Amino acid sequence: MADRRIAFPERAWEQIEALPESLRRPVQLAIFTLLDEPRPTLADPMDGVPNAYELNLVSDDVTIWYTITVHEGVEVITIQVVRPNL
Repeated sequence: MADRRIAFPERAWEQIEALPESLRRPVQLAIFTLLDEPRPTLADPMDGVPNAYELNLVSDDVTIWYTITVHEGVEVITIQVVRPNL
């Protein structure tokens, strides 16, 4: 699908901005890379939740949870949660 958008509902962007600067840039790059490859091999489908994925950035110790839906022919990647791994 050629047309893709990224959405940041509720607090997702605030979660990214609250990360330490050393984590913020890799997270932003990973999220915008999803525009080219929304289902990277590193993203694990979430059990029981259709079109939901968990992307664990092991080297940066951060996890991104997101969903993919199609709305009017546009694939929308919605970032649900971004959290440092504890």
